[in-house]
Amino acid sequence: MKPAIKELMDDHQVILRMLRALNGICLCLGEGKTVPLADLDAALDFIRTFADYCHHGKEEDILFPAMGEAGFPTQGGPIAVMLMEHEQGRAYVKSLSAALERVRAGDAAALKDVSRAASGYSALLAAHIGKEDNILYPMAMDALPEPRWAELKTAFDKVENERMGPKRRAEYAALVDRLMLAYPAPELVLPSGGMCH
Repeated sequence: MKPAIKELMDDHQVILRMLRALNGICLCLGEGKTVPLADLDAALDFIRTFADYCHHGKEEDILFPAMGEAGFPTQGGPIAVMLMEHEQGRAYVKSLSAALERVRAGDAAALKDVSRAASGYSALLAAHIGKEDNILYPMAMDALPEPRWAELKTAFDKVENERMGPKRRAEYAALVDRLMLAYPAPELVLPSGGMCH
């Protein structure tokens, strides 16, 4: 496997663990249990920084353009589906953030919206990761020439260092471990089907 693709798939494993913890948080909320706002804020920060800003940044700013240069359509096909799903994920994150602000302002009923947005995000991203790992990344590995992969890995490393860095990555890994212990949930099952919804 190409080191650049392995890096993206390793990111996916960390993200999937957070999605599982997020599902555990939703289970707690559904049972009427108290979930500290600090845990919800930390999960939201992880989603925004690790999953979107850093990981999706590697894809949107580096991998997808490289695939476009190799002949993949960027306005349609698999890349367009992935970009659309990134935007859908951002819409869930915006809803989650707004619901958290309402909870913070004293609207306890907004916890249902927190749970709805978090579970929607989790379901979307788990399916999205399945598509990338099983379909998009293998297509990229087949299409891009060998010398291009070293360039991509260097570019990924630069994005990782600029947007997160090793210290922040370690902090996020510890956060995911803590939230998974605090909010157990069933293992996620990733679909392995096609790109279309």
